[in-house]
Amino acid sequence: MTKKIQSLYLHFPFCKHLCNYCDFYKKVPSNRPEELESFHQYMEAAFLEHERLRETNGYSWAPLKTLYIGGGTPSLWGQEGSHFLAKLLAKYSITLAPDCEFTLEVNPASWTAEILASWEEIGVNRYSLGIQSLNGQAIKYLDRIHSIEDVYETLEFFKNKKVNYSMDFMLGLPFSKDYGRDVIEELKRALEFNPSHFSVYILTVKNNYVHFDGLPTEEWVEKEFLDVAEFLKNNGFEHYEVSNFARPGLESKHNLNYWKSETVAAVGPSATGFLAENRVRYKWKTKDANLEIENLDEDAARLEKAYMSMRSSVGLDLQIFAGKEVLAEAVVSKWEDDGLAKFDSKHHVHLTSKGYLLLDSLMNDLFSFKLL
Repeated sequence: MTKKIQSLYLHFPFCKHLCNYCDFYKKVPSNRPEELESFHQYMEAAFLEHERLRETNGYSWAPLKTLYIGGGTPSLWGQEGSHFLAKLLAKYSITLAPDCEFTLEVNPASWTAEILASWEEIGVNRYSLGIQSLNGQAIKYLDRIHSIEDVYETLEFFKNKKVNYSMDFMLGLPFSKDYGRDVIEELKRALEFNPSHFSVYILTVKNNYVHFDGLPTEEWVEKEFLDVAEFLKNNGFEHYEVSNFARPGLESKHNLNYWKSETVAAVGPSATGFLAENRVRYKWKTKDANLEIENLDEDAARLEKAYMSMRSSVGLDLQIFAGKEVLAEAVVSKWEDDGLAKFDSKHHVHLTSKGYLLLDSLMNDLFSFKLL
């Protein structure tokens, strides 16, 4: 069997500022030139180590259909980053397919037109903007370093570029009820800038979070989520994954690979990759370019595939429950009666927006009937 790598994730760890809610691996460089050089050395070593992993598992590079650079704040990698990456990919004969979706994450006040142009020269054709809110008060509570003016300057720029881009929005923000956050009004304004995609996340923090006592109730957050889902669907967006909405045909191809449990390579501190055919998951250490490797057994891989497919429009194929399809259909029919799911065909089920909100509970249903 030919085993190809056609998707790659890269993690850039640097930020201007560490926001109080974020739990991704990141850091603020105290000496940028020195630490950027150290990061480049890490990536050189990591790509070399990844080649060993690839060869050991019998994979080969195919022209990439998706390439995603996350962080951190990848737009801070600058022109140095685009030049470095182009050389690094060429060194390992990694090329882009003609229709490759190449995404770069960008934060307001952390980019210039010249920086973005340099990335577009090496293939970037999609952006993910860390907006989070169009409410100035909310941005302050989230400890974002940019201002609301920076947000609108960024949105105006990308609107005028007429480029494919996504906006991150966050729900369940601290003190939302106190200052009367109206996320629907924010989204109405956001639509004026013609995004093709929204990633809408519910803020999840630990109990030591600085604004933990100011978080809204579970009922508030559920209503906010369902209101947003209804609004975006009424405005031409498909709710194709728990947290993601897209204009038809403009879903994130890269992220769909995760939800289909397909092979996605990854390189960079804390980045996680998956070699699907071999059921190998690996995660990069942050101090040095070494890997932690996990070999999934068949049951664990099946469980993960069920969970990942349920959380997106990929949908759950009931044939995964070999020999228990009748019982599975009975369980899913109850979900359908409760407005949580709908059948696509006899053996395929998709969750509704309300179902996405209760995903963990529905997974528990499958466990309680010993389907998983």
